[in-house]
Amino acid sequence: MADIADTLKGLLGDGAEDTIKNVMGSLSQNDRPPINTDADSMASLMQIKRIAEGLTTSRSDPRANLLLSLKPYMRDGRKQSIDNAVKMMGMLKILQLLGKQ
Repeated sequence: MADIADTLKGLLGDGAEDTIKNVMGSLSQNDRPPINTDADSMASLMQIKRIAEGLTTSRSDPRANLLLSLKPYMRDGRKQSIDNAVKMMGMLKILQLLGKQ
């Protein structure tokens, strides 16, 4: 999950932490508008919201489930490779969601 936060910070550039905080606040309090209402901030907020929604629905990825179910039977080196593969699938999902602008 830390990799996802770092990726989002890299994509949003300067002020990323404030934008992420605003998005998280607006997601937890749906009836209140975000603090920044300019067009760029709103576009960033909507993009982060779409990514977050896509990541929550991608938890049922059968490829990741298969790899994670095989993980207990693998030696330590392979376990690390499985973890890396699952993380890469998550990053690819983020890239796919970013491409759907």
